[in-house]
Amino acid sequence: MPTMIFVPLSLFASVFLGIVLIWFARTHDMSHRAHQLFFVLVALYSVQSFLISLRWGYDVMPAASAAAVLAPVLPVVAYLSYGALSEPLKPRRLWPLIFILLNWLALAVLPELADVMILMTYLGFGGLLVRLAWRGPNQLALSPLDNAQEIVTAMALTGLVLIASGLTDIYVIFDFIRNEGRYVGLIVSVVQTAFVLVIGACAAFGRVSQPPEVNVDTPTEVAEGSVVDDAHIMTQLDRLFGHENLHRNEELSLRRIARRLGVPDRKVSNAINRSTGLSVSQFVNNHRIKDACQMLATTQDMVLVISLVAGFATKSNFNREFVRVTGLTPSVWRKENAGSGAAVIG
Repeated sequence: MPTMIFVPLSLFASVFLGIVLIWFARTHDMSHRAHQLFFVLVALYSVQSFLISLRWGYDVMPAASAAAVLAPVLPVVAYLSYGALSEPLKPRRLWPLIFILLNWLALAVLPELADVMILMTYLGFGGLLVRLAWRGPNQLALSPLDNAQEIVTAMALTGLVLIASGLTDIYVIFDFIRNEGRYVGLIVSVVQTAFVLVIGACAAFGRVSQPPEVNVDTPTEVAEGSVVDDAHIMTQLDRLFGHENLHRNEELSLRRIARRLGVPDRKVSNAINRSTGLSVSQFVNNHRIKDACQMLATTQDMVLVISLVAGFATKSNFNREFVRVTGLTPSVWRKENAGSGAAVIG
C-alpha cells in the first residue's frame, strides 16, 4: 500500500490564515497603521501555526526555538493592533514592545525563566484586552460605529484566547511532570491551532474609518477654554443628524463626530451616555433606524437599498439594530406601517 503523507492540523490552519491575509490586504486600505498591525498579526499567527506543524507534526526541533522567539511577539502585537483603533500609536504608546525585549533577553540569558515570562506576557496582555473590551465600543474612536460591537467582541475573544493559551502552557508543564510529556504533541497541535484560528479570524474584524485621522469635514469652532456642556453637545448632534444627515455616512466614527463638534471624543461619548443612556453606536444607529423606518413606510425600495442609504455597511447589522430598536424585523415592520410615514424614534 502507498504511504499516506501526514499533514498536521496546524498546517491547514497556516494555509487558512494565509488566505485570510490575502483577503485582508485586498479589502482594507493598507496605508493605515491599524490595518498594517492587524495584517502583521495575522501573518505572525500563520507563521506560528506553521512552526507548530513542523515541531509537533514532523519533529523538526529548530522550529521549537523559532516558535519560542516568536511567542512573546504575538500578544504584544495583538494589544497594539486593537489599541490603534482608539488612538494613533504615538511613541509613548509603544511601551508594550519592552516586554518583547525582556522575553528575548530571558531566552538568551536565563532560559529557565523564559517559559514563566512568556506565560505572564500572555496572561497580562490577554487580561488587558479583556479589560479594554469590557469598557465597550465607545473607546474605538477611529473605527466605523457600524462595526464597533463586532470589534469589541473580537477584542474580548482575542484576550480570552491569549489567557487560555497561557493556561494551556501550564497544563503542558504539568503533563511533562506527571506523564513525561506523553500528550503534549496532541494538546499543542489541536488546542493551540484552535487558538491561532480564533485570533486570526478576529483580527479580520479590525478596521478604521476612512480617513482615520484627517478631518475631511469642517469642524464647529469652539472657543479655547470654553465650557461645553451636555446640552450644547446634544443640540449640535441634533443639527448634524437631523439637518445634515451625518449619520448616513457608513464610515462615521466617534472621532469624526467629535471633530465636527470641535470637542474631545470622551466629551461626546459621555454627553450621549448621560443624556440618553445609550452608547455612541446605539445613538447613531437609532437615527439610522428612524430614517430606515421612514423609507420603509413611504417607498417601495428594497430593504437592502434602504439599509445602505441609512448608513449601515451590512444588512446583518441593519437587521440586528432594527430589531433592537423596533422589536420587529424590517419586513414585518413595513407590512404593519406601509403608507404611514411613521418613525419610531423621536
